[in-house]
Amino acid sequence: MTILKKYRIGAAIVAALGLTTLAAPLMRDASAQDTVAAPELVGKRWFNTPQGKPLTLAARRGKVTVVQFWTFGCSNCRVNLPAYARWQKKFAPQGVEVIGVHTPEADYERDPKNVEKFLREQNITYPIVTDEGSDNWRRWNQQYWPTVYLVDKAGRVRFRHIGELRGDEAQVTRYIERLTKEPAP
Repeated sequence: MTILKKYRIGAAIVAALGLTTLAAPLMRDASAQDTVAAPELVGKRWFNTPQGKPLTLAARRGKVTVVQFWTFGCSNCRVNLPAYARWQKKFAPQGVEVIGVHTPEADYERDPKNVEKFLREQNITYPIVTDEGSDNWRRWNQQYWPTVYLVDKAGRVRFRHIGELRGDEAQVTRYIERLTKEPAP
């Protein structure tokens, strides 16, 4: 089994973040210290945060963050929503935060009122930033909905999963558990 297959990191992160020179370090075990820093999240409109104030990955140093790119009109994205809610519930006591980046694909998904309505209807309570201009999408060199990134306590991308989680939720959960047990930087 190759290291890339064993840890499901490396080329995926490199491709996602548009990096080529870091390919070798990123193909090491997920506990490697020389991984790439997660790009900061940007956005004017946040849901499910106190007074709609933005969250930053910099302010989350010392804590694990799950960043998930999605859009409410995507059926594949909807399949993953229960997993994100389970992670938020299970790992919140350990300081883990799920942050959704809602990057619209269709015009009706660009309207923040439609996003807010969907969040309310689906009882989504974790923080969501709207990405109407695809700024986060570009910063993270995104290509697919849905995509999940795990950001470690040092603010480094340590894992990426593209697509529906169906058979992979347990594996991603184990990665989150592993990251929560690592010491803070």
